[in-house]
Amino acid sequence: MEKIMIVDDNMANLIMAKKTLEDIYEVIPVSSGISALECLNDMPELPDLVLLDVDMPNINGFQVISEIKNKKKLTNIPIIFLTAQDDDVTELEGYNLGAVDYIKKPYAANLLKKRVDIQIQLILQQRKIAEYTSNLSSSVQEKVKRFVELQYSVVEMFVGMLEKRNAFEGQHAKRIEKDMEVFLSAIARQEKYGLSADDCATISFAAKIHDLGKLCISDKFVESKKGGFEAEALKTHTLLGAETISKITQLASNNSNFMTYALNMCRSHHENWDGSGYPDRSQGERIPLEARVLAIVNTYDNLRYAQGPMTDGRRLTHQEAMMKLKFLKYTMFDANLMEIFLSVEKEIAALNP
Repeated sequence: MEKIMIVDDNMANLIMAKKTLEDIYEVIPVSSGISALECLNDMPELPDLVLLDVDMPNINGFQVISEIKNKKKLTNIPIIFLTAQDDDVTELEGYNLGAVDYIKKPYAANLLKKRVDIQIQLILQQRKIAEYTSNLSSSVQEKVKRFVELQYSVVEMFVGMLEKRNAFEGQHAKRIEKDMEVFLSAIARQEKYGLSADDCATISFAAKIHDLGKLCISDKFVESKKGGFEAEALKTHTLLGAETISKITQLASNNSNFMTYALNMCRSHHENWDGSGYPDRSQGERIPLEARVLAIVNTYDNLRYAQGPMTDGRRLTHQEAMMKLKFLKYTMFDANLMEIFLSVEKEIAALNP
């Protein structure tokens, strides 16, 4: 049963209003503005609606509603003004102060009941909408949570597969994530890139599967240190990885940022700033930002740990790797991003002792 508070210093009006409404609503009669405010402040369960007389001694209805609207606990209680005054200024003042309706005295019992019924129905509808919105929000949040959990499971599954096939690849993926976190945090501090903390976390995590396509290539090509046909076969991992991510996206019917970042990094992390990379020979800012970032981190990790042709079959120290990256600054890498990477090289070195 909805609760109605009636505030009126005229006892005849108060009794009449109470009798009119008490068959349908729980009615709380109050005979002054001061008593109304005291009652509202002390009530554990607030009324659904207040009928408030304007013309009362000591503290009038306008003063009461001003007090109500200035208190966080009370501000959302709908108020209908009751008054014998018949002028537009008084009515407008009531609405300006936050009243939802205005009933002029003397009023007929059926009119009072009707106006109260209308407001109560509006209140109940608003509550239903709020409840529906809350449930919808919870449902959406639950779906988002499940999707994030699925993303996490997929990434860890692929990283686990890479590690079982080749120990270096699994450890490479884990190092890439940590280095990307440091690098992207520094990039995010540069407002021109427009990266949020969520973007940085998502890109770093998605970067772990940038070499996903290597699962589709024969071991002899993945582990080969030769050039020629073997090297060309290995290069196809960029396209194979992007194709796999694209298929997952189609099956999931979800074009999330995670999937977009993962696809771009799979396909374009070997593109070079000067257009000499692969598979698309993309150039400059046509290469997605996340792929340009990963290109630097990926090359750094390979210089430090891969023992490939770029390092004459040995692992470089941090200082040696940084010198080589600086040399490649204007050909392979985005020079602006490379400067940011240099600004955090101490943090990167600490992660790669």
